Amino acid sequence: MGFEELSSELHRNAESEGKKIVRASEKNSERIVEDAKARAEEDARLAKKEAAELAKQEASERITSAKLAAKKMLDEARDEAVERALAQAWHEFKSSSMKKSFYPGFLEALVKEGMAELGSSQATVYVRDEDRQLLSGYPLKKLPPEYCGGVILESQNGKVRVNKTLEEIFSQKRLELRKEAYDKMF
Repeated sequence: MGFEELSSELHRNAESEGKKIVRASEKNSERIVEDAKARAEEDARLAKKEAAELAKQEASERITSAKLAAKKMLDEARDEAVERALAQAWHEFKSSSMKKSFYPGFLEALVKEGMAELGSSQATVYVRDEDRQLLSGYPLKKLPPEYCGGVILESQNGKVRVNKTLEEIFSQKRLELRKEAYDKMF
């Protein structure tokens, strides 16, 4: 075998080896591309699944938020309705208590109750100016203007006061009336 034959044989072997390497590289690159495509498809599938779960969770949170907002609005509307009912009850209580046929006897009864609470038969009585003629035999003072009727009794030493005003009487019944109004309305 001469140099040329040897050279030709080496060249053929090199070409053959080169083709094998190229084929192996092409197969390897095809496999890498297929793996990359499969990973990309899996990543896309997982991303879609995660997006769907996030959307579902977001929708659930919005529904819950809307329900809470609706409940709050309903509670506020109920409270407002109860407060209107209490305002109406106050107006009716004040009107019926202040009737000319009822008020003088009611005022006297309030004074007696207050005296009993003070544990004394002598006290200063705070009344409206227009009620002074309805009570006699007691030292009288002017009822503060924030009260529309009733009396405040003060012990002789000025240390103890008993509030028997219409506002105080209604205030003591307010929680009970509120509950009753709520139960009847709802």
